[in-house]
Amino acid sequence: MDLKIYQKEASRTLPNLSTQKDDINHMLLGMLTEIGELADIFKKNQAYGKEIDWVNASEEVADIMWYLVNFCNITGINLEHALNLNIEKLKARFPDKFDSQKALHRDLDKEREILERRSDV
Repeated sequence: MDLKIYQKEASRTLPNLSTQKDDINHMLLGMLTEIGELADIFKKNQAYGKEIDWVNASEEVADIMWYLVNFCNITGINLEHALNLNIEKLKARFPDKFDSQKALHRDLDKEREILERRSDV
């Protein structure tokens, strides 16, 4: 599914609490809850040898995404632009592939310059 279409469809089921602050907190706590549910699947696999339920894992990922796109809807963050800037930042940090030394010794000024680029949308 196209990200913009998903973002529009997801906003349809946004509860709209009494204030924007309440809506933002709802989305943040919802993401944390869903991440916890996803982590629990893997914790039970590691600790108890329970088989990973990939259908449930996929559902939890989608639930995280619902909260994330609605967080962006509420706050006005252009998710597509943010994702593009994230890739540009990672290309600047790791031109070829991940490197632990480059991860430890980053050019934070260059990364910030990339992240401050404005969206033309």
